Amino acid sequence: MLTETVAGRTYDYSHNVGRGAQTGMGFNWPVAMTFGPDGTMYVANRGSETISNVGWNRTGVGQRISKLTIGAERGDEEFLGEFSRYGNNEGQLIWPAGLASDNQGQVYVTDEWLNRVSVFDKEGGFTRTFNTVQPGDGETNGASGIAIAADGTIYVSDSRSHQVRMFQNDGTFIKSFGSQGVTEGQFDSPWGMTVDNDGKVYVADFGNHRVQKFSADGTFELQIGRPGNKRGDLTNPTDVAVDPDGDIYVCDWTKNRWDRGRVHIFTADGRFLTALTGDAQQLSAWAQMTVDANADYAKRRREVASTEPEWTFAQPVGVEWDAANNRLMVADTQRSRLQIYTKKSGYMVPQLNL
Repeated sequence: MLTETVAGRTYDYSHNVGRGAQTGMGFNWPVAMTFGPDGTMYVANRGSETISNVGWNRTGVGQRISKLTIGAERGDEEFLGEFSRYGNNEGQLIWPAGLASDNQGQVYVTDEWLNRVSVFDKEGGFTRTFNTVQPGDGETNGASGIAIAADGTIYVSDSRSHQVRMFQNDGTFIKSFGSQGVTEGQFDSPWGMTVDNDGKVYVADFGNHRVQKFSADGTFELQIGRPGNKRGDLTNPTDVAVDPDGDIYVCDWTKNRWDRGRVHIFTADGRFLTALTGDAQQLSAWAQMTVDANADYAKRRREVASTEPEWTFAQPVGVEWDAANNRLMVADTQRSRLQIYTKKSGYMVPQLNL
């Protein structure tokens, strides 16, 4: 449904933004998002790559950070440009995974292949980088999620060493917490992260099919979700976001071919509320431009029995809360778009508010 009211909350589908594009006005496998202090949105595109059979030559396509504004309605969005490109030189990316911004508007990008964080100014100019792997760490590492607390502390999850590392804002290592396992405070391939308004840290524990909540110093506090295939159960969560009310949004990538992914919503104490499955009944403004420019596209689209299969998420990877506009952004990764839901206040339908 486009609008759902549950436990006094109303989630209203707004619109979607994006289209598949290797460069320019569109996305290429968007996996993470962040908002700068001025409301500018940044999207990390994982892109694609080819590896030849001769010498393992790698050619990346689409690894970049898109910069845009998200308007209130369909068509209000504005593409502002993009920065970075495929490569291992300073300011370049191979496997971008996580994205975060600080209160100065700097943009931080983790690279799962290079095991480093690249930092850019708000215009996309490269400023510095720091390694996430520390002396004494094992050989298997993969920097993935990233979150920045109000005091500037940077948290980076490592999906291959199964821990979270903490850094000062300048990249100085502080400590790490977690290890591989299934008990409280342990991880199996941790991925996306967020920090709430109280400084609590949430980690999408991909292989353990749950989200874990920690204090700022890494002390375990709460488990959200459990393994399974029912509504409210998790199957390979990839990211998590928390709104100012404390409600928790978990992006569930899922391996189930009958379920292409969803976003589960939980209360602050971990009680399941509802799940979003995608509602993109109308093409984004950018995608509509592509269809309108090609008569054959338009004809083929009118010939299908139903466009309903494309409304839903296709293995979404990222979620981000837009605090300024009280809405949720979902990176609908395989469809190269963002789906947007607004959390309404004062939504009055008598039969739903008895």
